[in-house]
Amino acid sequence: MYPACWLVILLLSFGKDGSHGDSHIQWRFSSIEQSGSEWKLSFTAVVDRGWHLYSQSIEEGGPMPTSFQFNKGEYKLSGKTNEAGDVKKYYDSTFMMNVLWYEGQVIFSQQVKAKAKALVTGEITYSVCSEETCIPGTVRFSLDVGR
Repeated sequence: MYPACWLVILLLSFGKDGSHGDSHIQWRFSSIEQSGSEWKLSFTAVVDRGWHLYSQSIEEGGPMPTSFQFNKGEYKLSGKTNEAGDVKKYYDSTFMMNVLWYEGQVIFSQQVKAKAKALVTGEITYSVCSEETCIPGTVRFSLDVGR
């Protein structure tokens, strides 16, 4: 395949709004200045009807939780990654435990501090599931912070 074709395929794989995803989940990322050196990163997951995304808070021995990995950079994380949405608690007989998941939409957020312009990069590992199957996934993110 010609190099230009790869570029077109790469460009088509990302939405115009910075969204990323597979056929059952779409991710949108944004950074919002809170003060001169503090920024809020938002990671919005929109899950297709009939599918769900597991919380970050899953006990060991359960299904794969959503997790965030931030690469080192010229910024500092403040606190932990939070999640907000209509969380469901469900007894999963496969794992013989209660699990937490989200349907529809969930917003994960992380506070960072950056004294100068910086790029926050990393990846989100997750599992999106229906009643019949689970699909593990990884999505990379890159967000500008600082001035």
